[in-house]
Amino acid sequence: MSYLVLARKYRPQRFSELVGQEHVARTLSNAIDQNRVHHAFLFTGARGVGKTSAARILAKSLCCVQGPTINPCGVCDPCQEITSGRSVDIVEIDGASNTGVDDVRTLREGVRYLPAKTRLKVYIIDEVHMLSTSAFNALLKTLEEPPPHVVFIFATTEVHKIPTTILSRCQRYDFKLIPTTRLVSHLESILASEAIEFEPSALRLVARQAAGSVRDGLSLLDQVIAYVGAGRIEAAVVSEVLGVADRALLMDLARAVSAREVGSSLRILAAAVDRGVDLASLARGFLGLIRDLEVASRVSDPGTLEQLIDATTDELAELRRLADPQASGEGGGPSPALRGDVFSVLFDRWARAVDESARATAPRLLLEMALVDLCQAEPLEPLGDLLERLETLEGRLRSGGGAPAGGRSGPSAVGRPPTDRPSPGDASPKMRASNDHGAPEARGSEQPPRVVPVARVETSSPVAKPASSATESPRQAPSISASAVHASADQAVSVQASPSELWRRVRQELERRRPRVGALLANANVLEVDGFKLVLGFSDRSDVDAAERVRADIELALAAEWGTAVRFVSKHEAGAKIPAVIRAELIDEAETRTADRRRREEEARQHPLVQKAQDLFGVGIREIKI
Repeated sequence: MSYLVLARKYRPQRFSELVGQEHVARTLSNAIDQNRVHHAFLFTGARGVGKTSAARILAKSLCCVQGPTINPCGVCDPCQEITSGRSVDIVEIDGASNTGVDDVRTLREGVRYLPAKTRLKVYIIDEVHMLSTSAFNALLKTLEEPPPHVVFIFATTEVHKIPTTILSRCQRYDFKLIPTTRLVSHLESILASEAIEFEPSALRLVARQAAGSVRDGLSLLDQVIAYVGAGRIEAAVVSEVLGVADRALLMDLARAVSAREVGSSLRILAAAVDRGVDLASLARGFLGLIRDLEVASRVSDPGTLEQLIDATTDELAELRRLADPQASGEGGGPSPALRGDVFSVLFDRWARAVDESARATAPRLLLEMALVDLCQAEPLEPLGDLLERLETLEGRLRSGGGAPAGGRSGPSAVGRPPTDRPSPGDASPKMRASNDHGAPEARGSEQPPRVVPVARVETSSPVAKPASSATESPRQAPSISASAVHASADQAVSVQASPSELWRRVRQELERRRPRVGALLANANVLEVDGFKLVLGFSDRSDVDAAERVRADIELALAAEWGTAVRFVSKHEAGAKIPAVIRAELIDEAETRTADRRRREEEARQHPLVQKAQDLFGVGIREIKI
């Protein structure tokens, strides 16, 4: 006798046996008890959550010799025939193989005939979304007013593909994904019936990998049982067989990142790869762990935490130890890298790495560099808080009170003439240029936390201070004036021509130097133009190809006029050429957008916090992102 897989051997036979679908079981049971059974049902949900099983249970409940009943006997001929799939009155149709109008026409012909053995004739159409539009239209009338002896049950994983005309004629039941805890209990009961020893953490790993699908969980469990044979199912074995990262590996990785140990982080990743752990699975699992750490750091109520995080009691305790902002950096607690708002930074950076690694040709290298980046991450604080702390420190230095509590004290911080911008030897904080992630680093006596700046800044070259400056007022100390930055920016804006004028110059220059290119651009329509991109439309596709061949020449001419790299895009615009007035309107619209962008940049430059930051740190604006 051939082996019967667990997913078929333990398929639910009654509504009470449906795992995690109590809302569906209760509704259908009450409908049967009250004799209010609809003639068309639509079961929708993810794969392996019980849609087809519920359809068969409903068919048995309606056709059992003791029915209609919510507890079919399972021993009568109709029940046994439905269970084995050989009932002539319970027609199961694969929607993917019967998609045409002819298939629906055959179904409509069969609907007219009475059932041969059972009380009702039930049509179960799986993956019904695969039917064509014509097939759905052919089914409408029959579905709305079927004969009294017919019941339709549709099942689908993609309900959004079903026409609303079909949805309006059916009772819809949404099947939920199974929670990990509930799925673990179900797997435990099956292993107990099979007399197989197991480790609870191993089943939790299987359930997590199943992602809410009972059928996937049973299929994975079948694979693990085949590997261990007569042995005991353990978490290490499951991780090895399925190639997934277990919770212990992810926690070790989190500890290494929290301690800023780049070597340990890379070593853990390399060991996981050597064990055969799938990199994509590891990356997604670690992203979920960072999310759990963020939740553990924000939610203090244990009951709420258990509902929000899928973890055992021991795992929750370990998460709280890692995420507790009051814990010390020793004895297993987190280092300063995992405090405050750093979890959101870690999540954002690692999420980008997960997304990019899915498309990268060398995902391991990308994830390794992402881990190095995480080990250097810093929490973020508002710029206003940092400025307030710097003003407090500045006031202490002016009054001769030395560094604030917690900072270094001594000759380097006391007895020195106050200045608006500390010299390299001062004990006051010094700012370093912002890194690629927009988080500037602060170093010095107090080590202020990192902030998200309004504008990216870069340090200017030191300004030589005359010897007499020691006796001057602090406000008279040499500094890089914000007004000077504004003046230079205003001059740059004033000499910047409009996009239409720049485009006219480009065409004139190309017509002079490259007459063939200039003639080609004379047939183009300006679809979009700004300081970063120029989109031209051509009515002839051959002109598009010709423009692509001279792309380098066009972009070089654009860069020469715009003063920056401008991307050139050519498109085929079928139909008549766009009138000149429309082209003018498009250019005017682009000029309006450019003017608005410049206005907002100027507002950012004149913002009091930005000016204060420039004066305090002695820096100039390098880039403003809008």
